[in-house]
Amino acid sequence: MSRIAFVTDSSANLPEELIKRHSITIVPVYVIFGEQSFKDYIEISPADFYRRLAERKASGQEMPKTSQPPPEDFRITYALLAERGYTDIIAVTVTAKASGTFRAAEMAKELAPHVNVHVVDSATTSMHMGFMLLAAAEAVEKGGGVAEALAAIEQVKSHSCLHFTVTEVEHLAASGRTEGREKATEAEISVKPIVSVVEGVPKAVGTERTQRAALEKVLELTRQRMGDGRVKRLAVVNGNIADKADQWAGQAAEALGFKDKPYVVDFGPALAVHFGPGLLGVTVEWE
Repeated sequence: MSRIAFVTDSSANLPEELIKRHSITIVPVYVIFGEQSFKDYIEISPADFYRRLAERKASGQEMPKTSQPPPEDFRITYALLAERGYTDIIAVTVTAKASGTFRAAEMAKELAPHVNVHVVDSATTSMHMGFMLLAAAEAVEKGGGVAEALAAIEQVKSHSCLHFTVTEVEHLAASGRTEGREKATEAEISVKPIVSVVEGVPKAVGTERTQRAALEKVLELTRQRMGDGRVKRLAVVNGNIADKADQWAGQAAEALGFKDKPYVVDFGPALAVHFGPGLLGVTVEWE
């Protein structure tokens, strides 16, 4: 009888209770400040990251960077899960078009001969990717196998989206991973870009003068993508503005017709490197 384990990287931003409930194993991305490297969430917490970031920006030092987990980190994870009796592993990673994490997870497959590893490129990040893991885990918990879990992931991919607005645009410039960032970083006046993940690539899809207008645009874009769909899961993502995110979560849920309480998650160190503190937006799965 097959036993299926789930693996993802730390950019999924999954709340701890969901990680424990579905026994999901997290492989951390590395966050780099100068000569120091930290395992995301393990060796550096979001609070510590934002504190260090503020200190470096205040003193004019170089922006932090990130690095994908090496294949060895995934190999160790696969081996440990195999030792625990798992026959199959489904590893869902941050978009391959913006990170080498997918490639590292794929390379580690060849080094783990005692377990069947299925690596999936989420083509996105944060709780958008997290929703794929939740759907796959639920499929298995209902008696499904690998095929059903992978199908559940693909269903989420085609019925979900992620949109958010960025306030500290210098992170877009320093990171260089967001297409169309020049709309904001080179603008003559201060603007708030709206970022979407489009076919696996973070793209600045518009700008607004204020965050309020940008958030309205985030919701408008989400409604356009949903069409006549009904929200199944909703998460508000933010960058070190939890109180504001909590307040806005209710407005977002109401605007999108979601009756339950949304998840509210921080983008975490590995993603905040590229998009900065102050970001706010939503990821939605619909049916």
